[in-house]
Amino acid sequence: MENESLPLPGKEEPTYSISITVTNIRNTDGVIRFKFYDDDTPFPHDKGFLRIVVPKSEIIGDTFTATYYGFTSRNMGIALQDDENDNWELDFGWFFPKEGHAFSDYYHTSFRRPVYSDFRFLLTGDKQVTMKMKYY
Repeated sequence: MENESLPLPGKEEPTYSISITVTNIRNTDGVIRFKFYDDDTPFPHDKGFLRIVVPKSEIIGDTFTATYYGFTSRNMGIALQDDENDNWELDFGWFFPKEGHAFSDYYHTSFRRPVYSDFRFLLTGDKQVTMKMKYY
């Protein structure tokens, strides 16, 4: 698992954990790429404020759960890409993505592109997030 470091919080600032459960993963090819966004780096910012990569070879079945620590209170959201060929891109067919994607506590069903406010939440304590994979 590859992680980018979170900046260290100030001494007085409390930190919280985020437990993420990803469901409906269709295979074990490639990697899951998480991007964490906040109001300073909102979706679709290229990198967000944190990126985490999980090799799908570490996932058993169609569900993955992990807990990440050290987040300060803020508005934020999480998006992920199921990068099945590990090429750092969301591959497209004619109109729709060929690879899966998911968002924090939001299942995207419309034809428009998702926006940050669709999956943003205010982190004020330890949080559990569900991300249901969407494939076309």
